Amino acid sequence: MHRNFYAIALCALIAGCTSSWIADPSPATRNLVNDLRLDGFECNARLSTIECIQKEPVRQKQPSKCDSSKGCVEQPALLLYNRYHIEQQDTGIPTVHHDVVQQVESKLLGGEKGAQQ
Repeated sequence: MHRNFYAIALCALIAGCTSSWIADPSPATRNLVNDLRLDGFECNARLSTIECIQKEPVRQKQPSKCDSSKGCVEQPALLLYNRYHIEQQDTGIPTVHHDVVQQVESKLLGGEKGAQQ
């Protein structure tokens, strides 16, 4: 019983520590987030930043590995997602940090959505 209370209290405390500018961003920050959304990014508020990640990855095909016994074996592609972390300075001007998230493409069985055949 006490664990549930502490878990709820911790969630409320963390939610209360979210930077106030995220709830009411400056026009420059709001416009930047809206532009990223229009360009195919999904944006979510974190504790002190807004994270925007590309919805559709860039697919980077990898060369096949070849040897004399098995021949050539196709390698899975890399899926590259651009990600931006946006912070707002006291002046209202957003600061943007960019990185790239890499994921090895996996073949999904049964033709599920997102599978590359």
